[in-house]
Amino acid sequence: MLPSGSDSQQRSLENPDKQTMRVDSTKRNDKMIEVPRKKLNMRLYTQSEQKFQDIVNSKLVTISIIALVGAYAILIFIIVALEELLDETQFNNVSSILSWIELGILIVFIIEIFVGLYAWGIKKYYKDKWLILDTLIILLSLFFVIFELADQKTSNVIKVIQAVFRFLRIFLLIRKAQTFRRLATISTISTPAEKIVRFLAELKEVLEDENMKLDIDYCIDKIGNNQLYQMGKLDEDNAEAMAWLNQSQQGRTEVKRILTNDQQQQQQKKVIANFQKLNIPKRLLDILYKQHDDLYIDPFECDKLSGGEGLVNLMLFFFENYNLFDVFLIKPKVVRGYFEEVMKGYLDNPYHNKVHAQDVAQTCNFLLSKCKFIEIGQLDEQDIACVLIAGAIHDYGHPGLTNAFLINSRNELALTYNDQSVLEMYHPSQCFKIAWGNQKVNIFENLQFHKYRRIRESIILMVLSTDMAHHASELAITNSRVAAPDFEPNGKDKQRLMDLIVHSSDVSNPTKSFEIYKQWTEKVLSEFWLQGDKERDLGLPISYLCNRYTTNTAEAQVGFIDYVVKPTFACVLGFLPAYEPFFQNLDKNKAKWQELIEFYKQQLASIQPK
Repeated sequence: MLPSGSDSQQRSLENPDKQTMRVDSTKRNDKMIEVPRKKLNMRLYTQSEQKFQDIVNSKLVTISIIALVGAYAILIFIIVALEELLDETQFNNVSSILSWIELGILIVFIIEIFVGLYAWGIKKYYKDKWLILDTLIILLSLFFVIFELADQKTSNVIKVIQAVFRFLRIFLLIRKAQTFRRLATISTISTPAEKIVRFLAELKEVLEDENMKLDIDYCIDKIGNNQLYQMGKLDEDNAEAMAWLNQSQQGRTEVKRILTNDQQQQQQKKVIANFQKLNIPKRLLDILYKQHDDLYIDPFECDKLSGGEGLVNLMLFFFENYNLFDVFLIKPKVVRGYFEEVMKGYLDNPYHNKVHAQDVAQTCNFLLSKCKFIEIGQLDEQDIACVLIAGAIHDYGHPGLTNAFLINSRNELALTYNDQSVLEMYHPSQCFKIAWGNQKVNIFENLQFHKYRRIRESIILMVLSTDMAHHASELAITNSRVAAPDFEPNGKDKQRLMDLIVHSSDVSNPTKSFEIYKQWTEKVLSEFWLQGDKERDLGLPISYLCNRYTTNTAEAQVGFIDYVVKPTFACVLGFLPAYEPFFQNLDKNKAKWQELIEFYKQQLASIQPK
């Protein structure tokens, strides 16, 4: 079983009267008791108070306060310096302005204090005794500033006291900086264990019962030292339990040894037999068994060996390889039936056809398996299924025309999908209709509703990611996430990376062997030029690369590598380091196209219309 990605958890207080807590941490007997909430002596904050707590704890507010404290410290030094450098008349001329600035800063500090008092309450807010001193310093400083503004002729004693209180504020800068560092540390929390520790620490702050606090300290210590599943030392009374554990462990070791040494060949035969039951042509099965995650597999040869059913056989192989029949609770004939219907929906276009779909799905598997995105992203079987299905259906029903043509010609599809990612909306829509329109081929029918919703949403997002209209903006966002300090390929960034896996597979031809790449290039430009001919006949603007009389095939591919494919796979390389050996193919293939530029210039000159 592959490791499953962690789902976000929501805390729910379904029973407000009781909370199950562990007690007596110093001499615990591992008994669980029910402790009424009222005995916890904890204050429950209102939604409004919690909102203010989040605001005060936000990095933006913390940085702003620190900056203000720093500005106040600079202001103090300026005032002291001016007092020394200027005579009394000159100083009085500028002191009023400086006092008003100081008054503004102090008012902000007062607001900060009142917001904190509202958010946490007096008792919790002043649990940090230093905050009491802060408040006194601010209030007295405020009094002296107002006094100075009201009467410029303050006594020397008042000025000295005022200066003392000003300098005391410098200590706040140090404390605020420490607070900021603590906040920065918290903001990088990403693992569930760290989040639990943070929650327990926050819970401890609102408790008054000392025993409960000891319990929480015990929990934090065990989680922090990775001792959550470590057993305590068993005493003599537990000798029987220890013996049982030893016996159990010996049994597991023995079974593992038998499976490793005596049944390995039988297991391998069983795996091969399961694949053979799928009725995949033998020669094709041999290739898939060896090259299903190989970047250099020949999709045209695979389609030929399968009698034109390469996409169907590939998906059957993947479902068996990743145990997806059990995940979806369906039989192979349902999967075969579904992908046969999907395959029929691919039109006989030069490029956007069933072989292209097969090639994209197989390239997705290359990135998942050989480049280890399954491990890096901690994909479960449902995630794997989503990526492979999205790759297989991503161009279903493609008419061999771009979104721009459909929009400019007022095609029915463009009108249906409001000119927004027209084909990328259409492809998954039709493929889900295939499933729900025929029970015999519905691969989603036996899924629990929440699993189906997750799979459907994920597949749709991945197909939408293949819209080249959003390529630049989405790639920029993904690059920024990969470079971010809180990048989580197995958490909040997983879906975005799955989107990129499908999108990069869709434009991956330049990363493959030049022989295969050149075939795909000829096919895609043939399709583009057919569209250009239609645009010319309809009097529409001829789209980029769609004019057969002006498009230099080699120059077009050099630009495609430089501006689309290389930046895309540079991003992929950022989170899949195992891809590095294949990245050099782009430069090799680019060099070959550069050698052919002159050849295609001569070819263009020979076909110019008279």
